Amino acid sequence: MAKVEEFILKYIQKNYTVSEDTNVYTLNYIEQGYIDSLGLVKFIIELEDEFGFEFSDDELNSPSIKIVGELIKLVERKIA
Repeated sequence: MAKVEEFILKYIQKNYTVSEDTNVYTLNYIEQGYIDSLGLVKFIIELEDEFGFEFSDDELNSPSIKIVGELIKLVERKIA
């Protein structure tokens, strides 16, 4: 499912400045200030639209939705 990973990484790269020495897969983009709550809503909508699914309320409240590597795994499971 490289498409999910590619989409998420490109989205973050396009919309936010992340230093090259940052391990993007362990990046908590909310706690580290890359995405605010409005940005997260937009990001979630883009993911749902791109891959044709909806996150459940539990998934939206899960800490894993805030960490890039965990988010990639979650989306891959949703579309499998």
